Amino acid sequence: MNSTSNISHLNTEEDLNAELFKLFRKTDSNDISRIIFTGGTSPKCFYKFLSNNEVDWSKYIVTLSDERDIETSNHLSNEGMIKSIICNNEFDNIFLSLRNPETINILKEVTNYDLCILGMGEDGHFASIFPSMSNIKEALNTQEPLLNIDDGFPDIKRISMSLNEIKKSKKIILIIKSKTKLALLKTKRNSDQLLPIDKLIEECTDRLTIYTLF
Repeated sequence: MNSTSNISHLNTEEDLNAELFKLFRKTDSNDISRIIFTGGTSPKCFYKFLSNNEVDWSKYIVTLSDERDIETSNHLSNEGMIKSIICNNEFDNIFLSLRNPETINILKEVTNYDLCILGMGEDGHFASIFPSMSNIKEALNTQEPLLNIDDGFPDIKRISMSLNEIKKSKKIILIIKSKTKLALLKTKRNSDQLLPIDKLIEECTDRLTIYTLF
């Protein structure tokens, strides 16, 4: 059970950056645009692209789809990775850290996000919602914006947006840069074998675009 009608093939990393930047800039017509970024390797080139282009960060509020519960100085921190690439004090000021206890109360007041950028793992996870984790049902069904995750690789506690929080996004971009991941995405699965990424596609197909580079 899956759909590949949302897939858009791009030729180069530069094409991907251009498409993402176009979507990113479209959102700043609002007073304040709310953006969800993701960690991992897939979006790193786009974050570098942002750092090399003029962005009025005062028009944005940015947070993460998930974070490892470690100090930002640790090389495994998504927040630390993004801040080190964008390297802009204005960006730091508008960034909502998932490790800040106050962030969950702020997110509860958010009615929608203008753009969400996600990656996918080779096991079919997105954010920190893993197929075999102990609280997978909670992650896919809770109305709470955030939940604590004790599973995943590497074995570090995490904080993740729930599926329902990500579903608040008006536009969701899923970046796939591996043929292995694309093959997994295209694999047909029965309803009792669905992976987290299948649930995302199933419930967000009207606002989801999948970008591949091959």
